[in-house]
Amino acid sequence: MTQSISPLDDTLIRFDAAAAVLANREPNATPDAMLEMLVRATWRGDFNPPCQYEDNDYDHSQRNDPDNWLRIPIEAPPATLTEGQLRLKPRPFEYFEGGCETLLSVMYCMRLLLGDQSAWDELLKPGDGRMYLHGKKDAFTALIRMPLNTYSAHGRAYLAGLYIPSRMLQTWLDQRSSRFIGLFSNNQAATDHPLSEPANDRYGRAAQTKRGRPALGAWTAIAAWATELNESDPDMPRKELAGRLYERALKEFDAADVPNETTILRRLAGMLDDREPPMRGDA
Repeated sequence: MTQSISPLDDTLIRFDAAAAVLANREPNATPDAMLEMLVRATWRGDFNPPCQYEDNDYDHSQRNDPDNWLRIPIEAPPATLTEGQLRLKPRPFEYFEGGCETLLSVMYCMRLLLGDQSAWDELLKPGDGRMYLHGKKDAFTALIRMPLNTYSAHGRAYLAGLYIPSRMLQTWLDQRSSRFIGLFSNNQAATDHPLSEPANDRYGRAAQTKRGRPALGAWTAIAAWATELNESDPDMPRKELAGRLYERALKEFDAADVPNETTILRRLAGMLDDREPPMRGDA
């Protein structure tokens, strides 16, 4: 359990940040589509911790490894809050290690599941009150098939705020596609391919209407400025450097030709060196 998670912690990455990185690698996808893929995988149990009986994990070393657990935001236990804090809406929360059953329970209690709450009550609450989430198998089967856009804005925001260990996500990706090899590995930059802006960049959507355009108009200048600023001040934090590049580009180019600051930050590693850019998990 962790009370909070810093975006500087490169062992974990938020679902929405991971979705943005994946969409940046896959030009025909959008961050929402990639987030939906991660959510479906979660409901399918792909990110559940290993079972010691199925995996012969008799010493619980795999099950107790924090890299094998999602981090799920849950309201802090009432016993730990003051009387004044108990009146807050929303209440303070902490991150707990969990799997799909924990997520289902939390989202059900918070009324964040999609659709009619009474239908979920009927599915998940048994009449005799002796079993909790008695219809969870049917619930998971349904949730796997539900599009992300059918959730409320609060429900989508909650799912986007889940954290996953980078190592777990990379292992899962490696089992499904060779296109994402090393994408979330700590020893490799998040992008190791030529500069080109995906169709889903929020500032680049209008510019992508022309077929075959390889990059936003500001990229060439941004790359030159990055080298210039880095040579004059090599100790400048990459986050600050990305901000300066973004502001300068907005002054000299139309907004449609300027990538967003987060994208610039991710690309700095490819422009300047082979190291992982800081703040990779910053959403």
